[in-house]
Amino acid sequence: MNLNNYKHIYLIGIGGISMSAIAKLFLHHKIKVSGFDLVESDITREIMKLGAEVVIADKNAKLPQGVDLLVFSEAVPENDALRIQAQDRGIKQLSGSQFWGEFSKDKKVIAISGTNGKSTTTTMIGLMLEEAGFDPTVVVGTRVLQWDSNIRIGKSEWLVIEADEYKAKMLNYTPYIAVITNIAEDHLDFYKDLDDIIAHFQKWIDKVPDNGFIVLNRDDKNSQTLSANQNKLRKFGIKGNTNTRAIGMTTCSGVDSWTGSNDFNIVDDKQDWGLVKMNVPGMFNAQNAIASALAADLAGAKRKKIIKALEKFKGTWRRFEMVGEINSALIVSDYAHHPAGIGATLEAARGWYPFHRILVLFQPHHHNRTKKLFNDFVGAFEKADEVIISEIYDVAGREQSDDQSVSSKDLVEAILSRHPLGILGAGSERSEASRGLSADHVFYALNLASAEQLLKQKIKPEDVVIIMGAGDVDKVARNIVKT
Repeated sequence: MNLNNYKHIYLIGIGGISMSAIAKLFLHHKIKVSGFDLVESDITREIMKLGAEVVIADKNAKLPQGVDLLVFSEAVPENDALRIQAQDRGIKQLSGSQFWGEFSKDKKVIAISGTNGKSTTTTMIGLMLEEAGFDPTVVVGTRVLQWDSNIRIGKSEWLVIEADEYKAKMLNYTPYIAVITNIAEDHLDFYKDLDDIIAHFQKWIDKVPDNGFIVLNRDDKNSQTLSANQNKLRKFGIKGNTNTRAIGMTTCSGVDSWTGSNDFNIVDDKQDWGLVKMNVPGMFNAQNAIASALAADLAGAKRKKIIKALEKFKGTWRRFEMVGEINSALIVSDYAHHPAGIGATLEAARGWYPFHRILVLFQPHHHNRTKKLFNDFVGAFEKADEVIISEIYDVAGREQSDDQSVSSKDLVEAILSRHPLGILGAGSERSEASRGLSADHVFYALNLASAEQLLKQKIKPEDVVIIMGAGDVDKVARNIVKT
């Protein structure tokens, strides 16, 4: 795709994470960018500072003259007024994922998909190839702290891209290396069931060329139902004694800071690659690291460079991001919004902070997900000491009236019924021995304002406070550390 064929690109939903990366790409190439979004945000303000013209929440917005490509977020319907204007004027239209699919066609692509861990794995691979001198372009569904951006624009043929599985958007890519982190039930407003999800992933990896590679998680039972040519297939894990894996895992709390360590050796069936010292928590991050290392190795990166990149890794925005402190308590912002992700994040936190109280503020994301995975959500908070659940975040373009019957209040009531009332009674202090989630430490909040107020009342020195979800709950974390 020759970007210079276009003079003026317009993006609907320009404040989205993927759409903003497209804007930055065109701006980097000195091509005019304008766009529309419903809300002003840090992302829209950033894009405007870079030179884009952005209209916010104007129902009468007009498509500017001179636009020759319109790219729209997948949440934007076909009857959107700006899309109709583009159609009437014969302007080419692409969804965000269609654009990246077109852009990727003349690239050597490493695409990362799966239910959880995509953003971190994409970032790690990008950093590994950067360290190895490949100068890749990297597109991530979050902000990478080391780049202070969601896109790294390189000059080589290599493209490392996060391939979202929602609406099977990963099918827009034909990767040289396809990485699947794990597969679980999700996005059931699009997929019929787990079998349908697996079938779409099978369709995706079937597109990998004969000289390419498919990287699968051998610890994930759903990934193991996929079939692939053995010449293409490579497996990773953190268990067992075969394939590319981690051995000698050691998790340590920080000595004089909140940052601990995860140390392990990467090995395969023939060789010990060396010791990795990582400063991000959790077995899931070790798993992400092994997947990334295997993909980078297949791309030709030297193993010493791979390990060096992992040791330099500083994390990403809203992925166990340490936002700051308040009254000697740690405030963490995390994007976990699927039950498996919530459980893994809390397990990671407990690994680094075994003797600290863990408080969680969770904002469920999408009514359909909350309804379809309800029982899984109920059991996801076992590693927490106190939980506040705010009302469900409505996802623009994805909410159906049939799903509106479920509320976060239902989720709280189900968790309460699962746990007996704490033996010390509501509001009482608990000793270390009595730590654990109980009915007197689970709370409902009607909205984020009341959730923030309740959370502030509960925070004590040395607490670990995890503010969790894929909606706008992150602003609570930013607000708290400012007070």
